[in-house]
Amino acid sequence: MAKKEKPEKQKEKSVLEIAREMEAQQRQQAEKLLAEKRLKEEQERQNYEEQLKEEKKELLKLKQGVIDSSETIHEEQEQQKKYTFGEKIANFVYLNQWWMWIAGIFLVLVGILVWQIVTTVKPDMIILLVSDNDYFSAACSEGIEELFERYIEDENGDGKISVDVYYMPASASRSENDNYTGDQTKLFAEFQLGEAVLVISDADADELIVPENNLDNLEKAFGNYQETQGVRFFLKDTNFAEYLEWDEPFDEDIYIGIRKVKKTLDSEEEMQEVYDISFPALEKFVEEFGHLEN
Repeated sequence: MAKKEKPEKQKEKSVLEIAREMEAQQRQQAEKLLAEKRLKEEQERQNYEEQLKEEKKELLKLKQGVIDSSETIHEEQEQQKKYTFGEKIANFVYLNQWWMWIAGIFLVLVGILVWQIVTTVKPDMIILLVSDNDYFSAACSEGIEELFERYIEDENGDGKISVDVYYMPASASRSENDNYTGDQTKLFAEFQLGEAVLVISDADADELIVPENNLDNLEKAFGNYQETQGVRFFLKDTNFAEYLEWDEPFDEDIYIGIRKVKKTLDSEEEMQEVYDISFPALEKFVEEFGHLEN
């Protein structure tokens, strides 16, 4: 007995294919309406020409005195046709259907984007990882997030605690990279906002973020820790790498710091709120991984 072949599963159409089919249907409908309109106009033109011929014949008879009057020729005051509101709308839609189709697609896309922005819940805290080590970011971002989630509460009230690490590829030696301009723009944009104040970075990126101008001095709060130097809390001699299960020792220049509160594109008050959440987390981090001076 022959084995029945399973019918092939019909492939679902993509959004682009559906859009193309809809566009083709719209085009066919428009061409049909245009053809009907042209046929109607041609018929009206022929009728008008026949009417003119009849009127010329009647006029000639009047001039020759063959007839005294004509029911065909009479003066009519041409009146402009008045359209109802519904007819005006229908006419506008017909004449602008293609532009309205494009505008409709654009509005749908804008609506989706706005919906995503409005409904997206921001994390309780954001940490900027400013470095030129893609491998470190991929391997350790999740560990950093989980660690700092221990240090904070549910700040946004969504019922869970979440910390996001934003990787900002940046270094003075990255200028020859094809993505350098985009990366630099993204980093600059983040520093124009106040949504993230904790920064993990290294000396190679200092030229771009200018720590002495943008980071808070840690000497007053953590000056009694061996790893503190000015605006930097160095990670080299801590067991932070071990906690993250990072196989290699940290370079000498890797540090964590916190941005100064200042007016950005967000208000200074908004940045202060983020700072008030992030600084206690930094304090817990320093207490866990730092070494007090003797």
